[in-house]
Amino acid sequence: MLLLFLVVTACLGFQVKGEVVSAPDSYGFAISSEAQLSLLKLKETQVNNLQSYKKVLKIHLQKIKRAIRHSEDLLKTTTNFHSNLIFGYKVLRHIYNDWPQYFRLLKKDLGSEEIAVSQKLLTQQPTSVDFEESMGAMRRLQTVYDLDSYAMAEGFIDDKDKNIRSWRTDECLILGLMYLFLGHYNQSEKWLQLALYYYGDYLSPEELKMKLWNYPNLLEALVEANKGLGRYSEAKKYANELLLINPNHTYMLTQLPKLKYLQSNPIKLTKPKKYFKLQKAICSKRYRRKSGVLVCHYVDWTPFLKLAPLKMEELSMKPHISIFYGFLGPKDIEVLKNVSRPKLQRNEHLSANCSCKIGNLFSSSHDVVRKVNELILDITGFPSKGNEMVEVINYGIAGNYNPDDTAQPRKHNKANAFIFLGNAGKGGEIVFPSRDLKIRPRKGSMIVWENLKKSVIYHQCPILKGNLWVANKVLN
Repeated sequence: MLLLFLVVTACLGFQVKGEVVSAPDSYGFAISSEAQLSLLKLKETQVNNLQSYKKVLKIHLQKIKRAIRHSEDLLKTTTNFHSNLIFGYKVLRHIYNDWPQYFRLLKKDLGSEEIAVSQKLLTQQPTSVDFEESMGAMRRLQTVYDLDSYAMAEGFIDDKDKNIRSWRTDECLILGLMYLFLGHYNQSEKWLQLALYYYGDYLSPEELKMKLWNYPNLLEALVEANKGLGRYSEAKKYANELLLINPNHTYMLTQLPKLKYLQSNPIKLTKPKKYFKLQKAICSKRYRRKSGVLVCHYVDWTPFLKLAPLKMEELSMKPHISIFYGFLGPKDIEVLKNVSRPKLQRNEHLSANCSCKIGNLFSSSHDVVRKVNELILDITGFPSKGNEMVEVINYGIAGNYNPDDTAQPRKHNKANAFIFLGNAGKGGEIVFPSRDLKIRPRKGSMIVWENLKKSVIYHQCPILKGNLWVANKVLN
């Protein structure tokens, strides 16, 4: 049954006209919203290409229709064949002159330019790594935020408003197969039921067949999900329905006796492993702002800051955590993002716990980078001969920084300066669990915190809505 899942995810290489076309391991589409923009451009190109192909076929079809009409007109007058000998000439000429033209119409190689364009686009499509990362991101969002499957499929990712169009049956099926593959049968069954619910939206089963699956595939998956949940009677129902469609279905013929046996002799089911447990606890918790000796004031302790003081709010004294509002203006933010765009790439050292792409910038890269470095040094008082690199980070689907129990923390440094280059509609908060502190993204603001030795003190919640950019500077 999992053959379909493996077929769908086997995208590292594909074949066109007998030639194997290679693709990179990943384009990073799932881990960067900036990379996803190229996907939209690819989709637009493909739609225009298909429209062009449609036009070629339409013109060709018009020629075929004209040929049919001409031939049918001659057939209508065959009753005059003996009374009008000139008609015999017309038929002879038609067969001699026109039939070779019809043959050329049938042999014509249509849409060669469009086929070449489509073949080129295949080399730029998401790879299996991109696809698997996108499904993993959906699983992270649903798990961390306890998102209801039906609400997600209907386009609601929070309780307020509809954000996207309703999902289709194949989109629900793929997530159902993913959860099935991971042994999360409860979530799998929910998504597969939604796939069944939306199945009627397809006007033609041929559209589904073009996407490598059909109704029996859905029944197969529902049998496996219900079997995993111990719902053997329900699994038998879907198995019998499948056998009505295909009485010679080899796998279901072997499964039906097993299901009957399991129904009479149920086994103890193992609970699925809980993923993102730490992140879920951190991000779902409500944090109250603490009152006490913490203060909010303007900083002006350098000549530059005297001319342009910044509002600072102390959030924690030990470890020291402060936020500086209005650190960067909109123009500087856009310049910083534009400078970083060509440099964005996956960071292999952080790939296990950061769904993002990072561009490393230095003061020599652009005046705005030098300005950011100088401002940070003015505010923090760290030596000017320190690290000049600024990391600009762009997040993707469920973008986050999650140094959980299975990931290695970043190399220890004395402090961090973290700048929000945008707002997130929902999610993306910086959380300091040891201080019961959660900070929402606020465009232009900067958080500065002290790192305790041998300790990772901050996490970032997955981005549920919006497109978030940040900049990070390590202070040694």
